Amino acid sequence: MEHYTAFLGGLIGLVFFADQFVKGASIIAKIYRVSPLIVGVVVLGFGTSLPESLVSITAAYAGDLEIGAGNIIGSNVANLTLVMASAAILKEITMPNFDDVLRKEGILTFVATAALAWVLWTNGSISRLEGTFLLGAGMLTMFFILRNVSTPDLVDSEEAENKASREVVRIIFGLSGTVAGAYFTVKGADGLAKSWGISGGFVGYLLIAIGTSLPELVTTAACAKRGETEMIIGNLFGSNIFNCLLVGGLMGIVGPGAINEPNLTGRALILMLVVTAVMLVLAALGKSLNKRDGYALLLLYIATATFIGINSVA
Repeated sequence: MEHYTAFLGGLIGLVFFADQFVKGASIIAKIYRVSPLIVGVVVLGFGTSLPESLVSITAAYAGDLEIGAGNIIGSNVANLTLVMASAAILKEITMPNFDDVLRKEGILTFVATAALAWVLWTNGSISRLEGTFLLGAGMLTMFFILRNVSTPDLVDSEEAENKASREVVRIIFGLSGTVAGAYFTVKGADGLAKSWGISGGFVGYLLIAIGTSLPELVTTAACAKRGETEMIIGNLFGSNIFNCLLVGGLMGIVGPGAINEPNLTGRALILMLVVTAVMLVLAALGKSLNKRDGYALLLLYIATATFIGINSVA
């Protein structure tokens, strides 16, 4: 009963707090005239990746790199299939400007994904030096994105400043609640998996990956309902950049070692690269994603999740 309570309570908390988080970020973007795409990458993308960070870094510290790496790969695939599918089913997603996405966040996402794949693929392990390389690349990427943000330009100085202060509190409140909700959701799901006798591989590559992607899922759904479609692309691209470089880097620094799962360091990485490339091509073509596309992405996720799960069972 305890596991059911944690899982359902965490899920309800995620939905409520993520909505508050998105509302605050959206209002801040309008007050300071910041591009919603930038807000999506920096605030939503990096912020909602905190659960992946906690799970992967904790797993690495405990010497279980398979869980950590599997969580990153599974979360990245889920973000660009399951999460994007949920948004497209709720509301048609119009891709942002071709040049902005292709030359900046989209390319950075693919390069970050390729960098993590290269590190894990070369010798089936991650060293502290490689972790430092990924972390450094992540910090440079953040600098590159942030340097494009212009100096805040308030619409009305005093009124906007007071409103912005209130929204910052809302953002902190929403983000904290989202992370806490994710923690209890994953904790409850992990307990349920153990009580049901499901293998650790399934928990690591599917259940935990889905659980840590729930903030992206509910945040993206909230963005779709509010019509913040540019934030959706920024959120998912930013989250995957964060997962690959910053989370992957910290994982290598905290707990370097071998990843004893050949499928994870082989076919699963190819799958992650293919899904990323497909989404980048769709962004480059400027294709809008409707309900039909959403259901297609959902089927793609089911196929990829089944593939990862079946081939990762211990």
